[in-house]
Amino acid sequence: MLKILLAIALCCATYTHAHQVESKYPCAFIDTANITGSFSHDTTNMSYIYEWMIIPRELVAAYDFIIQDGVRVPAERHLRACVCKLKPCIRFCCTQGQYYDVKNKTCIAVPDVVEPNMQQHIAISASNNSQISSNSSNSSNSINSSNNSSDKIAPLMDQSFMLIKQWNGTSRIVNTSTHFSVHIGSPCENMRLLKKNNQIVQWNLYENGSISHKNHLFSKHYCYTPYEKPNSVWEWQPLACAPEKLPFVLGVKEWTYAICLIIAVICMSIILFVHLLCTELRNTFYGVAIKCYALCIIIGYSLLAHLILNDPANMLKFSCSNIPCFALCFLVLSFFILTFISFNFYLNFHGVILTKLMFWLTFCPIVLLCVGWSFYVGFDYYQNKPIFGGDSCWFDPRNWSIMVYFYGPIFLSCVLSGFFYLLTLMRISERQEADVNKLIATIEENRFKSFWKFFGYTVVTWLVCMFSFVINYYRGEKTHINYAVCLFVALHGFGALYTLIGKNQQIQKFLRRIDEDVDDDDDEDLQPSSVRMTSF
Repeated sequence: MLKILLAIALCCATYTHAHQVESKYPCAFIDTANITGSFSHDTTNMSYIYEWMIIPRELVAAYDFIIQDGVRVPAERHLRACVCKLKPCIRFCCTQGQYYDVKNKTCIAVPDVVEPNMQQHIAISASNNSQISSNSSNSSNSINSSNNSSDKIAPLMDQSFMLIKQWNGTSRIVNTSTHFSVHIGSPCENMRLLKKNNQIVQWNLYENGSISHKNHLFSKHYCYTPYEKPNSVWEWQPLACAPEKLPFVLGVKEWTYAICLIIAVICMSIILFVHLLCTELRNTFYGVAIKCYALCIIIGYSLLAHLILNDPANMLKFSCSNIPCFALCFLVLSFFILTFISFNFYLNFHGVILTKLMFWLTFCPIVLLCVGWSFYVGFDYYQNKPIFGGDSCWFDPRNWSIMVYFYGPIFLSCVLSGFFYLLTLMRISERQEADVNKLIATIEENRFKSFWKFFGYTVVTWLVCMFSFVINYYRGEKTHINYAVCLFVALHGFGALYTLIGKNQQIQKFLRRIDEDVDDDDDEDLQPSSVRMTSF
């Protein structure tokens, strides 16, 4: 019985919440108009007057956002009313005497002079479109008479009058401002003309504000614009919102970036192989950390190369959403491994030695944190769009999501590493003052210097990547990369070889010992074997 009562209570709470959400915004945003500053009609029921319409309180709501290009954008709190529920709405892309240029995404003035054959064609097409009702014949004749007396814009391109189709099949010309609630402006930045078989579709505007063609209803996110046909004839055509697709480009720059990523992967593989063989570093905190870092970079860069070379349209939705999550996880984790190494140096110069077991005990929680962060990003939305799995499998270069979700954690880890670096330098200076006669740096100090040279190369590489994105964003280039990014990604791999192997004395001693062992084996092979001679 208790379970039944709880279920009923839960259903009532769900219904109440849904009803509250519905009553908060009584209609779609596209059907509203900003009525801020309108006069109140009745203070008792809080109704308003807008364009000579009395708007009841239940059709008015306070909005703290607007919709731009299908994205909810925060805005100053204002009142909006569902005017399209009281009066049919019509939307024009531009003001009177202008048409919307789809390519330039702007309004351009319609040519002032219209050829006579154009006017005749418009008048003939209007008369042949359907039978004009008798009650609108006078207004139609007056419009046609103005055609003969002026060479300006054709009257049927005038926003003041529109040809509508009635439900009984007849057509008539109506006064736009009287019959409709007129809205000026395109609902989206990218508008397109709908065509069928590369032919213009003749859409019909109905008296209730809907637009259709052969039972195909046009979207509410539209706007009317004068459109010039190839035969220099102008007519009204509705433009629909076209979501901007991020084109997939696989050119020289993308191939160069992928090759540089592969070069860095090869360099990190060499570092991983050498540290696996080096007995002095194999089981130390530093050695295990460098091996984990190299493995993270190998996986992360390989996944980035896979994403840059594959069209998102040809990838599975699961792959396009989850491969970036893994790439994000391994790349962010690699920076926190560097932070661990910085912390280890700080403790070493204070006489605290961390073992391999201590590395894994502190490393596992950070792994879980990075995994949780990457999957949170994979399921999160930025500007009402999924971060991964949209037009681009990686971060969308048209917004700042990569700065928040990718470069943000990297910046945090770099700050922590820099903090431990300064503390370690202070400790080293104290040791040098205490031991002035020390001429040769210890192995630990050599390892410290080689690591921080590599860390400097790494930070410079990712700073170039970040600033390149910012420059591309303000230039309008919809990409994360340029040739500078390609160059520094390759230098990241070469810099790792130079610092972590070339400048590390332990690694160099190990490699020289291997080289000496190989030379000794070759010398033994070259010595003649003694064969016991017997008399014949």
